[in-house]
Amino acid sequence: MNVNIPYFKDLRQIIAADHRCSTITPEDDQIWELDSARGEPPGLAFQTTYGLRAYGIRVFPRFSIKKVPVSDPRTFSTKPVIQCVAPNFIELQYSPFSTLDVIQKTWVPDSHTLTAQVGLTNISAGLIQVWMEWIVQLNPLLTGSPMSAAQISVNTVLQGQTGKLFPVFLLTGGPRGDLSAFPGLGIEVTLQPHASRQFTWALATLASTEDSFYAARKATAYTLDNEQIKIQMLQKGQSVSFDFSDPMLNQILEQSQQRVFQLILPPYRTLENPWYVTKRDPEHGNLPTENTSGFSANWGIQKMTDLWALSRMLLPLRPDLVKGMLQNLLNLQGVDGTLYAQINWNGKVTHLAAAPLAAALAAEVYECTGDKEWLTHNYAALVRAIKIWFQPVNDRDQDGWPEWQHLLQIGLDGDASPDQRNKLEALIQTAEWPSLAVLLLNECRALIKLANELNDTADTEWLESQIAQLEKALQTCWDQKNGMYGFRDQTGHFSAPGKVLHTFRQNGVSETISTLSNPGRLVVCLKTKDVENRAVTCQVKGVVNHHEKTVTLSAKDFRWQDEDGLAVSDEVFSVVKKITVTGLKKSEHLVVETPDHFLPSADLIIPLWVGVASQTQTDALINSGIRYLDAAGNGIPIYLKIMWLEALIKADRKDLASGYLKQWYLGIASSQPKGEGAQSVVSKAQTLTGGLEQLVPLKTLLQLLGIERISEEELILGSFNDFFPQVNVQYKKFKLDLKIGQARIENLNGESVLITEPGPHRIKLS
Repeated sequence: MNVNIPYFKDLRQIIAADHRCSTITPEDDQIWELDSARGEPPGLAFQTTYGLRAYGIRVFPRFSIKKVPVSDPRTFSTKPVIQCVAPNFIELQYSPFSTLDVIQKTWVPDSHTLTAQVGLTNISAGLIQVWMEWIVQLNPLLTGSPMSAAQISVNTVLQGQTGKLFPVFLLTGGPRGDLSAFPGLGIEVTLQPHASRQFTWALATLASTEDSFYAARKATAYTLDNEQIKIQMLQKGQSVSFDFSDPMLNQILEQSQQRVFQLILPPYRTLENPWYVTKRDPEHGNLPTENTSGFSANWGIQKMTDLWALSRMLLPLRPDLVKGMLQNLLNLQGVDGTLYAQINWNGKVTHLAAAPLAAALAAEVYECTGDKEWLTHNYAALVRAIKIWFQPVNDRDQDGWPEWQHLLQIGLDGDASPDQRNKLEALIQTAEWPSLAVLLLNECRALIKLANELNDTADTEWLESQIAQLEKALQTCWDQKNGMYGFRDQTGHFSAPGKVLHTFRQNGVSETISTLSNPGRLVVCLKTKDVENRAVTCQVKGVVNHHEKTVTLSAKDFRWQDEDGLAVSDEVFSVVKKITVTGLKKSEHLVVETPDHFLPSADLIIPLWVGVASQTQTDALINSGIRYLDAAGNGIPIYLKIMWLEALIKADRKDLASGYLKQWYLGIASSQPKGEGAQSVVSKAQTLTGGLEQLVPLKTLLQLLGIERISEEELILGSFNDFFPQVNVQYKKFKLDLKIGQARIENLNGESVLITEPGPHRIKLS
């Protein structure tokens, strides 16, 4: 928790209630951000919008000596430094004047309260008199009022209103509310040389002024020194400490492990176990109470792909949390066996099936926990979740290769360009995807493994049959030229490159006869000038099932994404004789084409991750993946990034995996000079207040350092740290010194063992 790093000019840090040691109210979760750079006047401010229920509220100090006020941390004698940080706690040290030192500890004890303990110390040899004022600026919505001084009982407080929230600010020590034009409470403090005084303030925001006042008064009674000790002990027991020579690198890894716990919330409504959010920032936390839209209606959607990615941040230390989140999905399983692609606290959000990852994840959880009772309870549900994929609802032609129904199932609905999205959407409607086939194959393998653990072989024969069928089908789709598994047409079971039949930039007729090498459905992509133009019609005349037929596609047949429309014919054409387009406006265009079964997409990573390819195919997939990532940059789903890293590790390409992890998560490009790389790390650490996509996959990093598993009982070293700088890794009572070609393991008693031979090595930690 000690991250005393003086390099940061400005500070930004999220603090919010921590489900492990705070009380969280998910429907009214107030999330705070420390920000030293924004706001007027400038200040070392904690701020929030109460989940967009206020334009903003800021709390910051203002000090004055000899009638010289200062609040801007950039003008402080000693700039603020973070001495200690946790998900719900932060300790700052700064000197607004050369004679005054301030230690400020701020804590979030629950979703409605922010409290701080402020220690002032005279570090000079003379007497000083200082005015300390805490400014609370509330910019309310239309229904409300800014903060103002008021008397409640014997206490002078600040109170205000924004909508249905009534914040109250309380400062100990008998403050005044009339020190400046700002809404604030202040107190005059006289300090003898080297003497100290301590004050406490609290800001509570509930549904009435009375409730807020009593919550704030209660919070001022906490001793934050004691809370800090508890929090530090909790952090130490549930995180891995990294000690690289670069302190910035250490801080990124520490903050990432802390941020992940900010993204986890306690059981709520239909979610009977802890659940996650992908972001938790000041604009979040205001959940609609009913099954309706609201400010944060999409906040807290649970997706299998996100859960899989999150497991890489929580494993191997907290398999219990992964188990609980997986159980949430299983608890809401459909009567037909479907695990839904999206659920939340109100139940399922969609009827679509989730990406098949549950059984493989359950196997990892079981490996970490050994909880056979949990596995026995859920094994049948996991089998049902796979069997539903082979039913007609998901496998329309019953050929044993099911189909995706929507891009959101695989997480490709958000990051693609409009053109790429249209091509992928066309493949969703017309093709069988290798990514789904290999995920199902992987699930069947995991279920056989779990069945052996439970001595339950009732479904083993069926599972083995599906594996054999999927493996055979996949190999027919391998394309050595493109170095990837091709998509397969749903009706003709062929793979072919896409072909543009005609591009229209104005209304007209194309009568060029096109005989398709393989009969297939046609794709029509339309780019309009504005969202209002929905009058375009495309008429195609050709041969369908050996008979001439004319098909008309109008606005109602298109799926629209802003100005981009996509339509796919239901009919399978073998010959196209004539295409007629009407309704196009100037600068609009329409393209008629066939699906491209060799379209590079981010999910080409999945077959490599599952490990279905031969060595030659693996090498080709790696090269294809590198080319795709070079073109796509950072814009691929987080779970596919991590799968790419794990796939490279499995393929014994830790050199490549290390380079990508450094670039994506640590801000260091392998080719950069050391000085430039260090600067990138500083920039990354400054902005580590984001969401799930910015967090370092701890499990994957440990693997790259040679650690296959670490727990209180044992350590498994699979290899050495050959691609990162030398590092000391500490978990609970054990410390590891990892470097190229060797590893030293030491306990707190000074006992150590040096390993220089290749692994794996299993070391009992007891």
